[in-house]
Amino acid sequence: MAKSPNRLSASAAVRQMAEKRLKARDLVEACLDRIELHEGQVHAWEALDPDGARKRADQLDKRARPVGPLHGIPLAVKDIIATRTMPTTCGSPIYRDHVVGRDAACVTQLVKAGAIVLGKSVTTEFAGGHAGKTHNPHNLRHTPAGSSSGSAAAVADFMAPVGYGTQTAGSVIRPGAFNGVVAYKGTHGWADMAGIKPFAPSLDTLGFFVREANDLALIRAAYGHAAADPAKQAPRIGLMRTPWWDQAEAHNRKNIELAARTLKAAGARVREWVAPKAWTGLVPAQHRVMTREATQSYAKERARFSHLFSPIMAGVMIEGDAVTSRQYADAKKLKRQCLDQLAEAWQSFDILLAPSAKGEAPSGLGSTGDPLFNRFWTLLGAPCIALPFNTGPFGLPLSVQLIGPLGSDDQLISWARWVEQKLA
Repeated sequence: MAKSPNRLSASAAVRQMAEKRLKARDLVEACLDRIELHEGQVHAWEALDPDGARKRADQLDKRARPVGPLHGIPLAVKDIIATRTMPTTCGSPIYRDHVVGRDAACVTQLVKAGAIVLGKSVTTEFAGGHAGKTHNPHNLRHTPAGSSSGSAAAVADFMAPVGYGTQTAGSVIRPGAFNGVVAYKGTHGWADMAGIKPFAPSLDTLGFFVREANDLALIRAAYGHAAADPAKQAPRIGLMRTPWWDQAEAHNRKNIELAARTLKAAGARVREWVAPKAWTGLVPAQHRVMTREATQSYAKERARFSHLFSPIMAGVMIEGDAVTSRQYADAKKLKRQCLDQLAEAWQSFDILLAPSAKGEAPSGLGSTGDPLFNRFWTLLGAPCIALPFNTGPFGLPLSVQLIGPLGSDDQLISWARWVEQKLA
């Protein structure tokens, strides 16, 4: 039996549309049907534009040939990313009905490549730690993580094939892990962030949720990047348990080690890479940079609407106030030191294999989970991809994280395709 169109990966849908076996309108309708069926439980969306999506799909279906690599693909746009006609609320009552009137640069980029904006997906407050209304579609009593909660849940529940995310601590990779979808956080600075509400600009990075690693190559193609050639030989993989290995749940540690053994059996050269001692300081360094920059990013809102901040957001402001200029400078110095050490690792490895999260999505909706295994990669600016691999004791998704050198995003995606196939 053929898959319902909304269950197709972006790659498969684009291929079927190019072959005239699928219409963009049919894909949009299948996504909207799924949303109507499940949104009342999952709560992935802040706003929808069904009429606009249908109109755009009909226009694309009249074209003789695809307009770009994402022709006809519906998008879930995280609600800190500006869209022309729908409100951009940033998950805050301060911006409840705020319409920017223009699309963010990243939305324009994918729309030019043929994509269709389906709606705005739920974000936590200002993409911070205060949870939104979204539930994990694998178990509605568990968190979908944050801050890109709506996009990750929408892709996981087959409401959209592609969702936008942003990461300042762990807001793409962790939701990808908890929701069992492929997640990509690019090298810091890889994409134009104009039109995206900033939290900590030296950390904020655009990312995406998709169904398979090959979909990421389509997104990169929309930005003018050529896909890396398929691997001719197995990669050199560094198993990185990280300095926080003992804080990962036991079943997750076993799963990462199983992934390493599976990849080694498939031909990869797998050896352990132990991070230098200095790396233990990266997590507090990331937090200092993040909170210090947040006080600058939200100075205007704080001056006028601090009473509308959640307690978590108010706490971020207080923590940021306490970060001294010396502490901020020391955090950036540590980042440079650890990047030099990481550069040495790339002499021996093509990619690193590490945890995406502590384990399964925790129960309860009041917390989005701990970004411990993401913070330091975000500070370092490295490209990261989360790939689903197995489930935990509660039947919720587990994931592995692949990390590549700065600027090697397309090569990392190529390696991710290899890993994905071997772990399938």
